[in-house]
Amino acid sequence: MTDTPAEFTYTIGGKTYVQRPLVLGQWRQLIPLLAGIALPANPGVEDLLFALGESIERIAAVVLTEEGASPKDKDIAALAAELEYSLTPHTAIRIADDFFVCNPLQSVFEELTAAAGRIAGAMPAGSTISPSSSPPATSPAETPSSGDSPPASASPGRWSGDGTGSSGKP
Repeated sequence: MTDTPAEFTYTIGGKTYVQRPLVLGQWRQLIPLLAGIALPANPGVEDLLFALGESIERIAAVVLTEEGASPKDKDIAALAAELEYSLTPHTAIRIADDFFVCNPLQSVFEELTAAAGRIAGAMPAGSTISPSSSPPATSPAETPSSGDSPPASASPGRWSGDGTGSSGKP
């Protein structure tokens, strides 16, 4: 994948902002904001803006950077608060439309798919990549519990789970 040279500028509230292809840090900020958003098949820009709802200012604060500034130096919360009362719906639509020019998601997904295929092909059969350094999970039958289970001699409904009976005494 080649970097997209697209860059768009906007004047909002008397300041000039730039939208460029997102860097990794911006993707990390953006992904949680987009989680759970449902879009219809073949959505238009208007569908996208409606689905984003109250997140529009915060998303714009992630994708826009004040001219001359670095994306890592932004105060997202402060910029979102400023955009809430200076960003017009027309400009929000332009920003959303330009986002897909700057960040061609289809080509990003194609590259990810190709890279995953290369990685899978390079690994020995039966190998897996663990996303965590945590030890493997064990089933309850394999691991003795020291938690909130009542003693075998307790009568049902009398165990409080904190080591005391229903009277509050051990």
